[in-house]
Amino acid sequence: MSKVWQGISKFQSLILIAVLWQVVAMTHLFPEQLFPDLKIIFISLFELLTSAELWPNISVTLYRIFSGFFLAALIGIPVGIFMSRSAVFDNIMQPIFTAGYPIPRVAIYPIIVLLFGLGSASKIFIIFLECIFPIVVNTYYGAKRVDRLHIWSGTNMGANDRQLFWKVFIPGTMPAIFTGFRIALPIAVVIAVLTEMISSNNGIGYLLTYLSASLSQSKVLAAVIIVSTLGYLLDRLLLLIRKKFVYW
Repeated sequence: MSKVWQGISKFQSLILIAVLWQVVAMTHLFPEQLFPDLKIIFISLFELLTSAELWPNISVTLYRIFSGFFLAALIGIPVGIFMSRSAVFDNIMQPIFTAGYPIPRVAIYPIIVLLFGLGSASKIFIIFLECIFPIVVNTYYGAKRVDRLHIWSGTNMGANDRQLFWKVFIPGTMPAIFTGFRIALPIAVVIAVLTEMISSNNGIGYLLTYLSASLSQSKVLAAVIIVSTLGYLLDRLLLLIRKKFVYW
């Protein structure tokens, strides 16, 4: 029983929000169209989950999320580590990340669409741009904190730069790298859905826009629950991977 309660207590804030929502819906302070009953929302959620249109759109969105995220990780990790190791490279890249971090990359989305078109390429590229900043910054500061004794030991044992990268810097920076991943992955989900709402004929964001046009708030909220659950499951998956590779 205690384990069940511990499991429930993890979601107590969400349960509280659901209870408050139901109370507001039952008081009829707002129109039912705006604040539908939870029962109506869950009926819409069930209909959406069993419909043929949901899962193809989710698969398209996941493809865009993973493609942009993995591309950012593939480039961002080496860039962050090399910035921590080379003062020259750091001086070149630091102004880009310092000045570019506050800029909302969605603001340049029209330009990216002109370059890559309305398909998946433009959306993957904007996800990549959004994800690379937290990955590089966290990797950079994580690599800066790698114990100098470990670097000195590897160098004295004859390790070259490639071996130091894989055997010293990657393991030593892994906690910070996964911190960057946990920041970047929800951003990837947000940007994927947002860009699909702006310009797409598929994906969960397109489905949200389509449901909004039907003027059914319960269907829209059901889709929002699906997006939220998707983000939560991706974060849990990332934690499982971190537990495997950052076991210490």
